[in-house]
Amino acid sequence: MSFQTKTNEILLLEDNATSAERRSLPGVGTGEGAATVTVRVHRLNGDRHSVVARATYEAGSMRSKTGARIELVGQLLRRAIARSVKPIIVAGTSYGSAASFLALLCDDSLPFVVQIRPSTQVTLAAKERPVMPASKALSRVEWRQVTATMPDGTRMACTAAKLAKVEVPGRTAQLFAAQIGGIDGVHRGTIVGLSSLDVGLTNLVELAAHSKWIRREIRNQKRASAPCISVERFGIASMITARANIALARRQDEQGQTGCAAEPARRGILQDTAAVLNVVELFSGAGGMGLGFLLGGGSRKRYRIVFSGEANPIFAQTLRANHQKYERLVGRISDARTPAEVKSVDLREKGVLENALAVAKESGGAHFLIGGPPCQGFSIANRNSWSLDNPNNELVNVFIRYILKLRPLGFLMENVQGILWTPGANGTVSVVDAIERRLKAAGYVLFPKLLDAVWYGVPQHRTRFFLMGLHRDLGYAVDDFGEWGPFPQPTHGPQKRPFVTVRQAISDLPRIGNGHSSEEMRYSDESNGTRDNDFLRYVRGGAAEEIIFDHVTSKHADYVIDRYRKIPAGGNWEDIREELSNYAEVTRTHSNIYRRLRWDEPSITIGHYRKSMLVHPSQHRGLSLREAARLQSFPDWFRFAGTSDGAAGGLVHKQQQLANAVCPLVTKAIAEFVQGL
Repeated sequence: MSFQTKTNEILLLEDNATSAERRSLPGVGTGEGAATVTVRVHRLNGDRHSVVARATYEAGSMRSKTGARIELVGQLLRRAIARSVKPIIVAGTSYGSAASFLALLCDDSLPFVVQIRPSTQVTLAAKERPVMPASKALSRVEWRQVTATMPDGTRMACTAAKLAKVEVPGRTAQLFAAQIGGIDGVHRGTIVGLSSLDVGLTNLVELAAHSKWIRREIRNQKRASAPCISVERFGIASMITARANIALARRQDEQGQTGCAAEPARRGILQDTAAVLNVVELFSGAGGMGLGFLLGGGSRKRYRIVFSGEANPIFAQTLRANHQKYERLVGRISDARTPAEVKSVDLREKGVLENALAVAKESGGAHFLIGGPPCQGFSIANRNSWSLDNPNNELVNVFIRYILKLRPLGFLMENVQGILWTPGANGTVSVVDAIERRLKAAGYVLFPKLLDAVWYGVPQHRTRFFLMGLHRDLGYAVDDFGEWGPFPQPTHGPQKRPFVTVRQAISDLPRIGNGHSSEEMRYSDESNGTRDNDFLRYVRGGAAEEIIFDHVTSKHADYVIDRYRKIPAGGNWEDIREELSNYAEVTRTHSNIYRRLRWDEPSITIGHYRKSMLVHPSQHRGLSLREAARLQSFPDWFRFAGTSDGAAGGLVHKQQQLANAVCPLVTKAIAEFVQGL
């Protein structure tokens, strides 16, 4: 850094109050270490930093004592200052925005550069002493190009400006701002700062940016020190060949791994058990897995969902509304195939388990149990938390508990591929193999399989792990099935029907713009290819005539839309790399960020499409909710709730449900195959 000299050291104040490990885990509990907050003072000398003072306190313990947190920080700074030479104090917004912290620095005559929130009220050092939010000073300023250099040599291009002199206790300070990437407005890349130093603009930006830099350094050190996971796989997990990305999946498909073999004999034992098979659905989410079973019941509607368990009240509202729509569509009001009521419940509670058992018994027993326990702990994005001890992964044990209590004739569990290499609680076998040991002892024959949604007519490459268990009372053994086990063979792929493309899935939808918010509009062409398009006939079947719902998009800033314009079909963030200077570590960016879909191929995996900034194949905007829902194979009559009472709005909740959902066409194919077992 150009400003730092041998006679000046920098003390960086940082804490873990908002770090990922302290965030609450919905439906499970709190993260590891969530009960405590650690405050650290780092001394920076050149490109090296070391912790010179630290303290830990119980989260929430400082709220009842006015100024207690700042008093603690003051003690740490004084301890650190005794070991430093003419230090400059640098801190982020959680401290810089606190008037008591600024007072502490001024009382001790400490030079400082701190970030403040754009909403922080400042008093201009002018005759009238006007008070206003710091962000108001961002307008009508002359920005100039600045390149700031971090201690590790990383260069950060931005525009910056000195805004005004403002009053702080007993003195004045310089208010300044920087726009990382040169983007106007207030956004994540906006830095607003205060400094007691009379130095150049580049120096101010560099010093202020240190508070972000130190957090990145700590995160990188943590990742580097995390133990490598090497798990010897003994059981059923070793039978699976991973499909880690689309390129690998394509090679496997071309090599014939999805080739047709003779279909195993199905004895009809489960089919003869009852005219209607009762399904218990756990961790239901929006209900994609259950919807697949309902649709897979054929003209006789062979499946009935007797219990749906979901903790989120908004997701539960989605279940209720779509169960009612389904009953109206199939005309089964007097002979329902869905639960009479769905309430948000915590499946970990004993009373909920007992209620599910009672409902199943009253209906004639649970024939099949299905569900997808939340998978955050198994996700590629959370590899540091791969362990059955992770609270997120606790819910797999809940799923097993219901199996052991309800004793269904069969079950189907869905999860991400990461569950295959997640070590169990003892760290020696995978979670899947740990599950195998428990359920084999309970009398179940287990069949693991990785299924790609694109194989079953879904216009999306989406590989997920499925584990099916059949109770030995059905009389089946592993040897009774071939390579595919009790799963349907692909209907689409090499030497079969062509994969469904993005064009076949969404090209009939009306053109819309960025931030389109009308939840109801007419189809652009009521007939648009449905006669020769099986997928469109499926998604539009049962929908309101000529009306499309939820063709709505998030509103992106103008600079984001400008980025979209520069991305070609199939391109991603690498095509606009030079514009992503507001990303802390652009080289660590996932390959599907800013991905523009191709018309004549299936989509990439639809996760949280808004956060991933997925781009429409030809229109310069993000995907709409209806487009993403179709790419997940949800029919047009299916709608996502955004509030617990079904009121309008709540697009972010709808997007999250879709990101978590199981593709209905995949479980429809499984349900059709299973009913003949």
